[in-house]
Amino acid sequence: MIQRILIPVDESETAQQTIKAVIDNKDLMPQEILLLHVVDVHLAQRLVPDIQKNMVFDSAKKSGNRILEKLARHFQDAGFEPTLQLELGTPEEAIPRVVEERDIQLVIIGRHPGGGGFRDIMFGSVANHVIRAAKCPVLLL
Repeated sequence: MIQRILIPVDESETAQQTIKAVIDNKDLMPQEILLLHVVDVHLAQRLVPDIQKNMVFDSAKKSGNRILEKLARHFQDAGFEPTLQLELGTPEEAIPRVVEERDIQLVIIGRHPGGGGFRDIMFGSVANHVIRAAKCPVLLL
């Protein structure tokens, strides 16, 4: 059985559906899972004056931790033992890096509706980047 599962989460409807699907199939999952939330700070790095960056990053970290703790409760209520990890950066960079650092065996990620086709070819999606870059199987929901 796969023991190290990573589930990237945010506050989107897609993440909520992914969480529900994982919980609905909890008998197929290990109790211990890793929930990862990535705070994308690249826009702030370009738009925020240097003197304010620490304040913005601290606020982003607090917000990201609140999101992780809120979503972790769903898993805890279902009998999971989630480990929480917050990263700053872009999801496209952070998720594959965490997969490698944590020796993850499976990533379970949702795909936002409205993508696909030409949009994904031109711009990509987080899920598509993860599928190509992660060094483990990726379950796309």
